[in-house]
Amino acid sequence: MNNSPVGIFDSGIGGISVLNECRSVLPRENFIYLADSENAPYGNRSADEILALARACANTLLSRGVKAIVAACNTATSVAAAALRQTLDVPLIGLEPAIKPAYEHCKDKETLLLCTAATSKQEKFINLVKEYGDMNLSILPQKHLAAYIEKNIGDGNAMRKITEEIFRDKTHVSGIILGCTHYVFLKPFIAEFFGKCGNGGVMIFDGNAGAARRLKAVLTKSDALAERTERGAVEFI
Repeated sequence: MNNSPVGIFDSGIGGISVLNECRSVLPRENFIYLADSENAPYGNRSADEILALARACANTLLSRGVKAIVAACNTATSVAAAALRQTLDVPLIGLEPAIKPAYEHCKDKETLLLCTAATSKQEKFINLVKEYGDMNLSILPQKHLAAYIEKNIGDGNAMRKITEEIFRDKTHVSGIILGCTHYVFLKPFIAEFFGKCGNGGVMIFDGNAGAARRLKAVLTKSDALAERTERGAVEFI
């Protein structure tokens, strides 16, 4: 057993959706959430910049005594996870686009994958897409969407407007993969938009639940689950 906190970082508020999923799966754990808002978003930065920023986030969390780190950012995972794992002495759990569950449900149907520009260029991402090469999948890199959501998260009209702009001519699709944790905050607006278009059956996928389950499995295997009986707390940086 280990009552040390779990660290989670993202380039801003996007990873809060991952934090919520982790708290649902592991309610007794304490978490430290680091929002690197000063450098958000990561998606338009170079690989070297993203690695340096991710390493700085990880080091900050390590200085707070975390027992595991969740890179709650698809871009940071794609660019930096492998390099970070070579130097970290705690487990690192990353985020990946939920292509596998989308494949299982929408293999022969048209599916869209939204991701950042940086993620779309990474070999790790490209290989993941190739693994499901017979899937009817279209990639839609988004250059400014994460920054837009970061700025307008509390403005329902703005979130609804950007959703309509992205999907206006794509109302026929069967599946949508949200390949950035910021994009998860569009879920209710996507459901609303497709419902109005008569396609209420569209399926929306993200990697948050998979990351939370992976974190639980890692902590369980290493006998590092918290032993407290009360609900854990969250500290925000």
